[in-house]
Amino acid sequence: MLNFQFYQKTKVLCGQGTINQLGELADHIGGKKALIVADPGMMATGVVDTIAAALKAGGKEYVIFDENEPNPPIAACNKGYEICVAEKCDFIIGVGGGSNMDCAKGINILRFNPGPLIQYANFAKPFEVGSGLIMVPTTSGTGSEVSDGSILSDENHIKQNFIANGAYADYCILDYDLLVGMPPKLTAATGLDALAHACESMIGTLTTPYMELVGQQVIRDIIEFLPRAVADGKDIEAREKMAVASNVAGFQLVYGHTCAGHSIAQTLGGYFNIPHGAACGYTLPWIMEFNAPGAPRLVKMCGEAMGLKFADDATPEQIGTQVREFLVDFVDNKCKMPALKDSYAYDEAKFEEVADVCSKEFFQTFNPRKMEPADCLDIIKKMYA
Repeated sequence: MLNFQFYQKTKVLCGQGTINQLGELADHIGGKKALIVADPGMMATGVVDTIAAALKAGGKEYVIFDENEPNPPIAACNKGYEICVAEKCDFIIGVGGGSNMDCAKGINILRFNPGPLIQYANFAKPFEVGSGLIMVPTTSGTGSEVSDGSILSDENHIKQNFIANGAYADYCILDYDLLVGMPPKLTAATGLDALAHACESMIGTLTTPYMELVGQQVIRDIIEFLPRAVADGKDIEAREKMAVASNVAGFQLVYGHTCAGHSIAQTLGGYFNIPHGAACGYTLPWIMEFNAPGAPRLVKMCGEAMGLKFADDATPEQIGTQVREFLVDFVDNKCKMPALKDSYAYDEAKFEEVADVCSKEFFQTFNPRKMEPADCLDIIKKMYA
C-alpha cells in the first residue's frame, strides 16, 4: 500500500473578507442551491446572515438547517440530509466549529452513499468520495475544515469516527473577520483543541518528519498567540495566527491522527456533554506526561516548542512532569479555563465505565504507550481533582 505523507486535498481561501468570495466559489463548483449547516448558537451570532448575504450577492439560493448540537448526533445528519434532498440542494456549507462542520460532513457522506450512516463508522465499510462541500470555520481549533474525519455521536452518546477520503471538504474559507466575535472561553477551548492536535499527532505512532516540522511551529504560535486571542478577541494578528495554526493542525490530523488524549476527551465529552475542545484541553497535560516514557524524544520536542528547557540528563518521567506542569499552568492561568469539576455536570460513579471505554477507543491504536483501563481511570481522577 502506498502511504503518501504530504498531500492536502482541501483548497483554502484565506484572509480578511474572503467570505465575500463565496458566490464566486459556488460558481466555480457549479453550485446553485446551498444547504447551510448551523446550530441555534451560530444563528445568534449573525455569521449565517453574512454567509446568506454572500450567497445572495452571487445569485445563489440557500436553505438553512440549524438544528445541529454540540457533540453532533448521527440523527442530526439524517435530518439535515432529508432537508437537503427535499430542497434539492446541490452543495453544502458547514459553518461554525467542529460540531457543525462534522455534521455537514455526515450529511455529505449520505449524499453519495446509502444509509444508514453508522455502517461507515470506524472503517467498518468504505464509502465513496463526495463533492460540493465548503467549510467556513468560525473557531480556531477543530481543523475539521481540512481533515479527513468526522466525529459523530450514536444513540448511546458514544462518539464514532468516520475517517476516509470521503470525509474531506473540497474548499474552506478561512476569514479572520468571522472569528472576532468568539467569546474568551470558546476561544480558549478551541485553541487548546488545536494544540492537542499538534502535540498528539507528533507523539503518536504515525508521526513523520513532516508532522514534526509543522507541529513545532503550530505549537509555538498557539503558545504565543492563544493567550492574546483570549485576552482580546479583536486582536486581529492573534486571530490570524490562531486561524492558520488551527488549520495546519487540522492537516496534521490527516497523517498523524491523534492518540489517547482524544480517546479520553471524546469519551468524557460523550458521557458528560463536555465540548470537545475543552475536554481536549483538560486532558492534554496528563496525556503528555503519561506518554513521555513511550516517546521521550517527541514529548521533549513538543516541550521545547512550548519554550521549555530540559536538563541534559532529564529522564523521560522528568520530561513528562515538566511538560505537564507547564500545560496545566497554560490551560488554567494563561487561557483562563475554569476547573473541569466546576464546569460540567459529571457522575463519578461512571468513571470506571468511562475508563474502560477510553481504553478501547479507536485512537488508542496510535498511542506510543499501552494504556490500560486503570491508566485511564488514574488520568480521569487527576483531571477532576
